[in-house]
Amino acid sequence: MHKLRSRAVLFGAAALAIVPSLANGQVPPMDHTTDPMAMSSISLGGDWSLAGMAQAFPVLTVGAPGEDPDGPLRRTEWYVTQPAIMTHLEGWGQRLVLHTTLNFEGLVQENGELSRFSISAGRGFAPFGTSDPMARPGLKFPTNHHLSQILERWTLNAIWHRDRWSVEAGLFGGDEPDGPYDFSNIESFGDSWAVRVARRWGSGSGPDSELEASASVGNVTELAHTSSEETTWLWNAALRPSLTLGNAHLYGLVEASRSYLEDHEDFFSVLAEARYDRAGHQPYLRVEYASRPEYEREATSGSDFFRYHDHDDPLGSTRWLIATAAYAYELTQSPWSVRPFIEVQHHQVRGDRGDVAATDLYGTTSFWALSVGARIFLIGGPMRMGAYGVLDPMTEMNRGMNAMPM
Repeated sequence: MHKLRSRAVLFGAAALAIVPSLANGQVPPMDHTTDPMAMSSISLGGDWSLAGMAQAFPVLTVGAPGEDPDGPLRRTEWYVTQPAIMTHLEGWGQRLVLHTTLNFEGLVQENGELSRFSISAGRGFAPFGTSDPMARPGLKFPTNHHLSQILERWTLNAIWHRDRWSVEAGLFGGDEPDGPYDFSNIESFGDSWAVRVARRWGSGSGPDSELEASASVGNVTELAHTSSEETTWLWNAALRPSLTLGNAHLYGLVEASRSYLEDHEDFFSVLAEARYDRAGHQPYLRVEYASRPEYEREATSGSDFFRYHDHDDPLGSTRWLIATAAYAYELTQSPWSVRPFIEVQHHQVRGDRGDVAATDLYGTTSFWALSVGARIFLIGGPMRMGAYGVLDPMTEMNRGMNAMPM
């Protein structure tokens, strides 16, 4: 379950939602406090419509290990990260929704009260943890990516949403794909499950709410290197404010994640992040303290240093303190939104358990990384990723737009 590698995936999901309306036949419009740009929607006839957006982030990253200038972490690389196309097809009064996200990293980075119920199926996110880091402000994914999200799985999710409460339950296959074109993990469908409960406050009762608290539990079964099944229990608790402060917006996230493995040591992560957005200026901060397993590397330097077989038994673990500071500016708005940014990370690492010494593995116990680039969005902006059906932000956005008087 625990690995650090760039995601190179292609996944999608379809959702069938049964949504009773309010007594007056109207659904309250969505308050777009998370991003001012709505995605463009095209009418396909009847009540069918198609919406979508695209994004790509060209980036230059420089690593600067302080103690060992010749270590494996001294690298400079130019690349395009997180290229994706998101589409949203809906009809039959939003009772049938096909929500698809195509992530092309595998090509560019080899290396009264309203009660609603929905069912979604496809390849994507299990109902666990917090929103995908791709839709959050930071460029570099946090260490807890595989502690705080369960993704790239064939999953069947059911969601119950009433007033400000929601309960999501998912049945999925625990095996994680080995690459962007590996769809064989459908064979393990049904051996794992997850449940997420959330409560919301303030304006909005769905993904656009001002304050959201959630708790998740997951039971994930995977094949280990011995071809025997290995089960991991995952837990996550999170608090997510998203507040409008006059003509500014404040986003934040505080979360704690923990894993319990049958045959190995446990791992944890505590993370806090925040972004303040005013007049296009977007400063961002994140701090994470976490442990992670370490595996035998394919090489001591070069690109192969970052490759390992995560189905092997870990050699031990390391403990990390990672501080991230970034600044972005929204240079243009829709339909092309260009947001140049600069991001600086400082990493502190030490051996935690087993036969692992940080200096032997990384050549240092402290290093910096600098990234300069731009986020480019076509017809829209970043939206939360990790939920489907009645909690999908694109479904909620279109529902609010359809409820507005023409």
